[in-house]
Amino acid sequence: MTDQQFFLVWFLSFALYLVIYTWWIPIRTRQNIETWLMAEESNETLLASLEVITTKIREQVLVDFEEFMLPQARDSFKNFWNGAMGNAAQELSKTEEGAQLSIMNGIAQELDGSPWYVKAAASKILPMISKAAEDQGNTVQTPLKGLGLHK
Repeated sequence: MTDQQFFLVWFLSFALYLVIYTWWIPIRTRQNIETWLMAEESNETLLASLEVITTKIREQVLVDFEEFMLPQARDSFKNFWNGAMGNAAQELSKTEEGAQLSIMNGIAQELDGSPWYVKAAASKILPMISKAAEDQGNTVQTPLKGLGLHK
């Protein structure tokens, strides 16, 4: 076989391959699909396929929601809560009860590194201190007279 014959056979086989795989097979496939879609049996299959597809889409949406939206929602809620609690703490600090809570918080922070029995005793003493602070504001000082001395 000469080079010219080899080139001619190679060119014809490539042209045949090109025509079959780029033109004839896609056209026949499209015609077969269109014929099947027009048939009655395709309705049931398409509905079953649609059910599977929508189920998978719903599952993927839930997975995406859990992976992406829930952490952002948690962070947003945490930021909102911290902001709301910060605003409430600022408003509360302007009142007398807020000042007492600030004192209690300071005492609790001081006891942070203390042993458990000190914390237990403090948990019993702190309410008494708070009650004493409340009662002290309501008392009226009466002068004590004794030996002519006033206190």
